[in-house]
Amino acid sequence: MGNFDHICAEIVDELKKNMPESQRQLNRIKLAVLNKCKSNGKTGHIPKNADVYFAASAEDRKRFKHLLSLKPVRTLSGVAPIALMSEPYPCPHTMKGIGPCSYCPGGPGSPFGNVPQSYTGKEPSTRRAIRNNYDPYLIVFNRLEHYVAMGRIPDKAEIIIQGGTFTFFPRAYQEYFVKYALKAMNDFSKIFFQEKIFEFEKFKRFFELPRVMSEEENRTRKIQQKLLHIKHRDLGDKIKNNENSFNAPREIENNKENTIKYIESNENPNILAIKNIQNEIKTENITLLSLKQVQKENETAVIRCVGLTIETKSDFGKLYHGNLMLELGCTRVEIGIQSIYDNVLDATNRGNSVKDNIESIRILKDLGFKINCHYMPGLPLTTKEMDLKGLKELFENQDYMPDMLKIYPCMVMEGTKLYEDWKEGKFVPLTTKEAAEIIAEAKRFFPKWTRVMRVQRDIPTYVTSSGVDRTNLRQYVEKLCKEKGIKCRCIRCREAGLNFIHNRSINLENLKIKVVEYEASHGREFFIAAEDKETDALFGYCRLRFPSQFLREEITKDSALIRELHVYSAAVQIGKRSDESFQHRGIGKQLMAKAEETAKENGKKKVVVLAGIGTREYFRKIGYELEGAYMVKRLV
Repeated sequence: MGNFDHICAEIVDELKKNMPESQRQLNRIKLAVLNKCKSNGKTGHIPKNADVYFAASAEDRKRFKHLLSLKPVRTLSGVAPIALMSEPYPCPHTMKGIGPCSYCPGGPGSPFGNVPQSYTGKEPSTRRAIRNNYDPYLIVFNRLEHYVAMGRIPDKAEIIIQGGTFTFFPRAYQEYFVKYALKAMNDFSKIFFQEKIFEFEKFKRFFELPRVMSEEENRTRKIQQKLLHIKHRDLGDKIKNNENSFNAPREIENNKENTIKYIESNENPNILAIKNIQNEIKTENITLLSLKQVQKENETAVIRCVGLTIETKSDFGKLYHGNLMLELGCTRVEIGIQSIYDNVLDATNRGNSVKDNIESIRILKDLGFKINCHYMPGLPLTTKEMDLKGLKELFENQDYMPDMLKIYPCMVMEGTKLYEDWKEGKFVPLTTKEAAEIIAEAKRFFPKWTRVMRVQRDIPTYVTSSGVDRTNLRQYVEKLCKEKGIKCRCIRCREAGLNFIHNRSINLENLKIKVVEYEASHGREFFIAAEDKETDALFGYCRLRFPSQFLREEITKDSALIRELHVYSAAVQIGKRSDESFQHRGIGKQLMAKAEETAKENGKKKVVVLAGIGTREYFRKIGYELEGAYMVKRLV
């Protein structure tokens, strides 16, 4: 046993002796053990909870899971999110000579290096992508490894593709990227599960856990070599039962070499980025395995993709792009609205208009997508009053009505036109206090059927030049709301999973189904919610839409669209139950029954569901069949 393994084992022994109840007590035990080991000539870094977790026996892992499982909030919404960053690539209006947006950092050849457009390379998801050479297969495996290290089986995973305007990438790259993200889930399921039982010891051996920090770089390299060997193979029982086959060598391309090519070349960085993607398609997408095959396998894999999100601009979110996203298995689209004012969009070189925003939202809703809008207070030519009006109008003007919202106060970053304007005194960004005040006031107007996903970018403040200078803006906003007596009733503030931590009085026996009807994008929306009538907590909901136009042959005038079904609670493995979660207790079926009843009452004869690939089996069990890109049921 090495020194680090010995330290982890001693910590486990001390846990059993002292039975700590808090993270603070656990950390004291870690420090005490480390100090004792140092005095005995054994040195090492402070083990992370995951290191202790992997050093413990199965019985001790179960006993101390509440202490050693980190960040439960990650899966309290019922799914395990996996953010995937696409490779550096120019945005469409940059290639037209219009952009990039005056506030947008990053991109090929930026001051932050060769990084994805709109990012700096310092965000957690970007750093993970760089570490894995932007390979979707490696990134997914890396993230699944992290979830297991946190004591969770991420069988209901949600892929979120970031990195600029994904629908502007070559079609072949889009398919390659999604295909290998799904194949990673399928292969992870084959390698580490036997009859749906997780093989913990095999997982530990494969990922060489617990880690030794002095060997971390070498460990990462070896794991990536194993995975790159598996990536282009269709795994069978032979590979599954023969771990020696994991060791075939293949060197991973060093991302630093790519960066050097960009620095040394005199060619336009955007052109180089395009050539790099074209070359990757030729060298990586060499298997005969099709996207449809991988999707079909994922329907019944242990690790399933229950949702796929794609980021785009509204001028690249029209019917053509929507149909392509449906083929990829996309269920949610994130659109950068940024402003409701055309003059502001023009002044910031956005490259699309308010009309584009409105048209895109309507088309995508009528195709069945969930819509997550990004809005940016503090842009040039705006005032605090205009920003508040804009956030309010998103939910008063039926042309918008987003299902979800991300609020990104404008920040100044090096390499942007806005940076130059700021240096010359032509632009003054919102302060942290001003941004918090705008968002807090806007919370008065957010309806119960929308979810405020974020209130600031996931960009470290040390890479920004001016603007919001705190990474905990949401907590600042919550403090202001409390002081002003503002109660937000958005989904995130009411969902049962998050609230159950602090309010154990939330009770499934108090469940009541409520329906809110509203007009949105020229269609009729029904927000069907399962709520605790005593605590106002939200167990789950279903979004039912009567579309304003019929854009696919699967969607007729007699059709009702279900754009989302979600039960909000701590994620529980498919087929199991937990006293700490409301999942798998029939809530989804109750919501679907109410949706079908509502559709029939309004003369609809067909229900069309845009279901995540990994949820298709669920809908089959309640009478739905796959038709084109949708799960469909005829009402009788």
